[in-house]
Amino acid sequence: MKSIESIDEAVFWWINNHHNTAFDWLFWTVSEKWSWLIFIAIVYCLVVLRKDRRNWHWVLLGIALCFLFADQISSNAIKDGVQRLRPCYALQNVRMFHTNKGGLYGFVSSHAANAFAISMFICLWYGKRRNKNHESPLSNNDVRTAVLPWIMFAWAFLVGYSRPYLGKHYPGDVLCGALIGIGVGAMIYFVISVIRRRISSRLSA
Repeated sequence: MKSIESIDEAVFWWINNHHNTAFDWLFWTVSEKWSWLIFIAIVYCLVVLRKDRRNWHWVLLGIALCFLFADQISSNAIKDGVQRLRPCYALQNVRMFHTNKGGLYGFVSSHAANAFAISMFICLWYGKRRNKNHESPLSNNDVRTAVLPWIMFAWAFLVGYSRPYLGKHYPGDVLCGALIGIGVGAMIYFVISVIRRRISSRLSA
């Protein structure tokens, strides 16, 4: 366990110490919640409202549930239980850029959990698989694109990388948060797909 923590700390220092002015503002921006709203709003308007209006409410519900569950699991269920100090509290001379220390505990990263949950849900919703039993947004050629998953996960990666860069989390906090987010996003996608399928079958019966 100590060897893992040592590696985690070493990677943290590497990320935190490799900085420049452009990266400072980039990672500070992607870490701010207002930039999340702008990014998600752009994706929602360009993909959902423009190409997939029949399912706008399902996608909006999925995004909201991803936020809710990923944030609650990471913040309330795990952070308070594990109680691992953030590096900005545990280590000396941690570099922070235009941000405060936040709460004491950092395992796992809620930013990573939320970003990866939303990315996973959207990527599954607009994936390439088809469901032959019912009409699905997955079979919509206009919105099914190979570019969207790369955009979503690139954004989630930048959000995750910003946390040790800004001194708020260890890389291990981010990695575990990302795994939780991916699981939450997949779960929300599955649940909404089942509910949607049952509603559609009842309406067509």
